Amino acid sequence: MAVVDTVEVFYEQFIVGRITVHAHSGLRFDYDPNWLATAGNFPLSVTLSLAPKEYGDEVIAPWLANLLPEEQQLTALSRVLGLSSSDALALLKEIGGDTAGAISIGEPSLRALWRYETLQDHYGLETDTEALSRHFDDLGQRPFLVGEDGVRLSLAGGQKKTALTVLSADGNPKLGLPEPTDRLAIPKTGAPSTIIIKPDNPTLPGIVENEAYCLTLAGLIGLRVVDCMVIEAGGRAALAVARYDRRLRRDGSVRRLHQEDFAQANSIYPGQKYEQGTVPGLDLNRLLLTGNCLPPSEALKLIDQVIFNILVANTDAHAKNYSMILSGGAMMAPMYDVSSGLHWDHVNQYHAQKVAGRKRKPGDTARRHWDQIAGDAGLNARAVRLRVQELVDMMVTARVDATQGVTNQAGASAGMVQHVAELVERNALRIAGRLSDED
Repeated sequence: MAVVDTVEVFYEQFIVGRITVHAHSGLRFDYDPNWLATAGNFPLSVTLSLAPKEYGDEVIAPWLANLLPEEQQLTALSRVLGLSSSDALALLKEIGGDTAGAISIGEPSLRALWRYETLQDHYGLETDTEALSRHFDDLGQRPFLVGEDGVRLSLAGGQKKTALTVLSADGNPKLGLPEPTDRLAIPKTGAPSTIIIKPDNPTLPGIVENEAYCLTLAGLIGLRVVDCMVIEAGGRAALAVARYDRRLRRDGSVRRLHQEDFAQANSIYPGQKYEQGTVPGLDLNRLLLTGNCLPPSEALKLIDQVIFNILVANTDAHAKNYSMILSGGAMMAPMYDVSSGLHWDHVNQYHAQKVAGRKRKPGDTARRHWDQIAGDAGLNARAVRLRVQELVDMMVTARVDATQGVTNQAGASAGMVQHVAELVERNALRIAGRLSDED
């Protein structure tokens, strides 16, 4: 087979493996022998186990595609780069320096070269809020500042968003949400981002408060969630989310953790992230069975996430909104991208996957449906129902604290937060009330 191109995959300065492009048979991937022999190594995917073998196009191609943005974001950056939106490898050679997880495509990420440019300096403005507002406008033309010298960023999904780094007052990167004395900066020359910021969306009014409330509520009832807060920039609300796939080393530098979403873990393309479509995607049973790749205690966290998404009516809980961390052993990633579809009449009101074999609105989930979900996945039906009731009880108890916590954040609309809280609680109580249904 004639090899057209070879692209190396890196973890910082280490070569993890190589993707080869073959003239007539697509992509191939194989691990570098030194990576296989390295202590503390990790697989790119649960579908790409650490072994001295060649993996085919059916595995590596969808894995790469899921590192890219979707829809208008993908179209816009493809146009700027002059590349086909379907050529994932070519696009990632250009922008795949800082992606979801720990991997860099095509170039190493060398700590000695990392640098950060504050948004204020980049736009020549005096405050972070002014600069962030200008940055949001910029993203409409250049997703992830594509084409900017030294910037190689990519985030999955169709929503407009940016990946930045939080710098403390001394100019060093830090993890967590920004404080008043911190600065937001553009990571360059391979430097890792530490925060994702998603501006409001006129087609989904209230999305910022909606997601902030759902995630805050999940955290208060004991689920593992991303740290988030509502911020304001130029009169616009935005959701700031601390990256969960980042850690600090003892020397203060940022270390990337490797992760993958459930579309990657099941070798399906982004267009298959919903179960229903021309080419079927991940159904609820396969989603739950993906938990077999995790230790039992972590698989329980996946079940909690599925239950919570149904309770809050997160009808957009598709395969890419579940992820696992692979660095240091597989574990379930925190919940992210959770919002209640009940707030918008014009969006899909049915759960992202069929529930017990049929399209259903989350609030219509009854006892027999939970029993079938549990039975298909090999779970104890009674234990699942008890967990549903337990989570509902905790959600009701935590509602006031969650509402106040989000309302007190700059840029949040108190009326919007209260409205979402009422919709979520009503849906959860309806589901709890049907746990005893025998019909």
